[in-house]
Amino acid sequence: MSIASPSSVPDNEASVRKIGKALETYLKNSQQHVAMMEKHRAEFETGRRHLAKMMSLDIHELDQEAIDRAIQYLFPSGLTDPKARPVMRPPDEVLPKFQRFTFDEEGKPEGTRFFTLNPKIYGLMSEIGVKTQSVMKFYDEHVGSRSVNKNDLEPANLSGSQWITADKMKKKLSEKFSNELYAQVIIALQHLASLPGSAIEQKFLSEFREPMTASTGSKLFGPAIPEVQVCAETNRRFAEVTTHCKDTRATVRVIDAGKGKFDIDGLQLHDFRHLQAREILLAPMIISQTLGRFDVKATTSCISNSLPEAPNRDPLKRSGGMSALPRAVRHGTALCVAALNPESTEPLRLSGLLTLDPRKNERSKVNQPGARAKWIWKRR
Repeated sequence: MSIASPSSVPDNEASVRKIGKALETYLKNSQQHVAMMEKHRAEFETGRRHLAKMMSLDIHELDQEAIDRAIQYLFPSGLTDPKARPVMRPPDEVLPKFQRFTFDEEGKPEGTRFFTLNPKIYGLMSEIGVKTQSVMKFYDEHVGSRSVNKNDLEPANLSGSQWITADKMKKKLSEKFSNELYAQVIIALQHLASLPGSAIEQKFLSEFREPMTASTGSKLFGPAIPEVQVCAETNRRFAEVTTHCKDTRATVRVIDAGKGKFDIDGLQLHDFRHLQAREILLAPMIISQTLGRFDVKATTSCISNSLPEAPNRDPLKRSGGMSALPRAVRHGTALCVAALNPESTEPLRLSGLLTLDPRKNERSKVNQPGARAKWIWKRR
């Protein structure tokens, strides 16, 4: 009869105890979640019966649409944010879902990543690693071959999109994880997308990308980003928008595949003597890193037409001012650049170049020399 050594018994017991504790914690949390959901369902049904009596309706006729109308009638609110308004919905729609695991016939959890507590995110990282190895192998085997399409040997095209946020990835995987794990997944996806030959995994990478325009999440104040058009004569892309700044209205057209030329009422960039005006005009190209790529053509006019259109008058003064004209052209240029190069939308938005400047000169008041100035009071 053989007796196990004392040194080996505690290790086995410790491993069994650790595994049993994790499984025990999962079962305990599952039972607590079931009890909590039953409690909330009972409270919801009780509130539903009371609401039916208050509205003089039959309990069977009170569906979710009728509940929403009743809540809106009983709790009128001027709050503009829908999340701040009172809500009465089933707990299965409001409360977070509990992550459940499947077990086999022996009672063991299925999947080798059960004890990581984040099996789906680790499974995604493993899948990204497998696809990275397959892309590298595919490129090494077909780099000198003519039977493969050359586009398949190029990196994946991710222009005009960005990686989904952590919240959207949690919703997609139906699993909670830390920001560190999300950062590791994004780094792995970025590495996979940068490899030559990753175009064969374009469909897989697109599952974790979203359009750049939708990643902004906020509406622009002023004119929206225009649509891209194609010139029938030159077959070049362009975008055109009309905007204003103070008393200056500007119609700006930005043409792709250009040489960085400016044509503003017949004036070139070097015709603006003030350095500040040149910096304002070049700001969208500097931020989007597209210097020398676009041609800008703009026509300006005065909105109020308070100044006579004399032929010998300075165009800057005729159209509203020394700084208003470059700022109006800058706003239109930024909108067109965002349309032609979607990757620069977020940097331009964060810089404030996509937002209209609503400021205007305050009108002068009666019996005052100006808008705020007062006459000097003299005692004698």
